[in-house]
Amino acid sequence: MSFTIKSCRITVDFLFVAMLTVLLLGDKTGIAQVGILAAMLHEAGHLTVMHLFGVEPSQIKFTPFGIDIIKSCCVNRSYKRDVLISLAGAGANIAAALIFYFFTRSAVHPFIIANFVIATFNLLPIEPLDGGQALYSMLCLKLSTDRATKIVSISSFAVLTPLAILGFLILFHSPGNYYLLIVCIYLISLLLFKNGRYY
Repeated sequence: MSFTIKSCRITVDFLFVAMLTVLLLGDKTGIAQVGILAAMLHEAGHLTVMHLFGVEPSQIKFTPFGIDIIKSCCVNRSYKRDVLISLAGAGANIAAALIFYFFTRSAVHPFIIANFVIATFNLLPIEPLDGGQALYSMLCLKLSTDRATKIVSISSFAVLTPLAILGFLILFHSPGNYYLLIVCIYLISLLLFKNGRYY
């Protein structure tokens, strides 16, 4: 399903809707709803900073691998602005968590934990994630795009390899504890299917 709002094309994949439905129906704790809210805040952070810089998205895609905000190629784009746009999602999560903590004084509230988890996850220097995109843009301020791409690829491999090994070790020593391994598989899938999404 796809439609256009102003000049931005929005595409919603059927598998995205199916996964979201299963997640919400299967969750009896309410954690999924908190996680989805934190994810929405994350994307809102990106879109808000993009709007402030006059860099409107050309496309927003809802896929089984997450939400892709495709930045348009316009005169207002620069590597410095791309760094801030890439970090804006995590910034929104951290700000929301801190504001919530200020009013509740509860550091272990699911909303605070969800926001910090999403922020930390997206800040990993792995190519398709915000951290990888920010690293690429920062490197491009000093290096060629080819060299920046190689460095980000190396950092992606350097972070994913020990995480995957740790995931296997945890699963081997604690059967049923497969969460980290699933995260690693997810990140590898992102690398395979989203290679250079902003480059």
